[in-house]
Amino acid sequence: MDEKQSVFLIGKVFAAGCRRLATQFCHWINFNCSSKLECVFPFGIASCKLPETNGTSIQISTIKNSSILFAFLYIPFLIWGVICCAPGKKKSADHSDSGHQLSVTYAKGFTIVDQGKYRKVTVLDPWQQSSGIRFEYYLVERDKDIPAELEGKEVIRTPVKRVICLSTSHIGFLSALKEIPSLKALSGAGFVSDPEVLKAVASKTVFDVGYDQGINYELILSLKPDLIMAYGVGGEVTGFINKLRDLGLNVILNGEYLEENSLAKAEWIKFVGAFYNKDQEAADYFSSIEKNYNEIKQKVASVKNHPVVLTGLPYKDAWWIAGGHSNLAAMISDAGGEFLWKENTSREAFVVSLEEVVIRSAKADFWINCGTVNTLNELLATDNRFTAFPQVRKKAIFNNNLQMSIGGGNDYWERGVVRPDLILSDLVKIFHPEIDSGKVFNFYKKIE
Repeated sequence: MDEKQSVFLIGKVFAAGCRRLATQFCHWINFNCSSKLECVFPFGIASCKLPETNGTSIQISTIKNSSILFAFLYIPFLIWGVICCAPGKKKSADHSDSGHQLSVTYAKGFTIVDQGKYRKVTVLDPWQQSSGIRFEYYLVERDKDIPAELEGKEVIRTPVKRVICLSTSHIGFLSALKEIPSLKALSGAGFVSDPEVLKAVASKTVFDVGYDQGINYELILSLKPDLIMAYGVGGEVTGFINKLRDLGLNVILNGEYLEENSLAKAEWIKFVGAFYNKDQEAADYFSSIEKNYNEIKQKVASVKNHPVVLTGLPYKDAWWIAGGHSNLAAMISDAGGEFLWKENTSREAFVVSLEEVVIRSAKADFWINCGTVNTLNELLATDNRFTAFPQVRKKAIFNNNLQMSIGGGNDYWERGVVRPDLILSDLVKIFHPEIDSGKVFNFYKKIE
């Protein structure tokens, strides 16, 4: 029996019961109030007066026709039955989060629940300013049958063997998991830093599928990927995802860049590891990074001096500043510094005018992450107003482009995503040379 038939069967049961109740109720009214009936309305409602103990009387209106009373009583029950039983309204079988939840300490953008027969991976609010958005992926091992309760769900067979990454930052996760050989294509091959990937691109075993409006769907289909790892800046990414899904492809969203601290970003290795059946390897890797990071952080936990830090570079008189709750702002704080816009409450970047930065720069001790510049002359060539910046006069400028490929790929955005401990070590050397006077950097260099 289907759901629609069930609704009407319930309606019939209520109809029979309510008709009997209506008839008995009308008989009771007619027997007890017949002598006091004053008028009968055209639509079958009668009014009667009953005496009260205080000498007054009250008036009751009753339905003389049991069919009408039946309608009044039956219709609400029928509506209730429809609401409770109608397709799409009933509660589905509980197979959401009832299993064992894998440990995720810092990251807020994903969860992993082991249900025994499968694992459920949920991604939460994966683009800027999103709220209440969730994507659910059900991971079933290749040698197991797909459980019946997953019908209609997005099922991904694991471990994945053929992967396409649409962000070069995802390469860092694959490299840490020793899964670069699974990479079959990426977006923006010219901006790759990883030597193994560059070699694969040169030998044409890894392809560039383009990006944005230039995505090569035919190439993607021909590569027969098990998984496409994408990211979203805005909600429009759903249109792109749906198009790929219509082609029968598995697409997941990686939202690591939205996390509020660098350990949370690095913890997305557990998310990526789940699709390779490498939960333990990912957990062990992250545990090692977490330990190193916190040991470095502890070195500057009690410093009294917190140098103020300016970040970024303008583009056409608009200066994009990392949010006050961004992972960069958090890392500056962990390194014993103070972010120049620490009062900002956003985790996303925001725009300020160059004039405002000129005014605020007077308070800053250091300037870091200033685009692609390699020398002080290059920096001043972008805008001569920078000569007034105290960091220029003090030569207190450091850029995160020490490790660059010939094509312009920056290792800071690849390996740095999964090695925040190395980035933190660089920043401590910059902000607090009295604690770490080492001259060897991992990702930063002084701009002179």
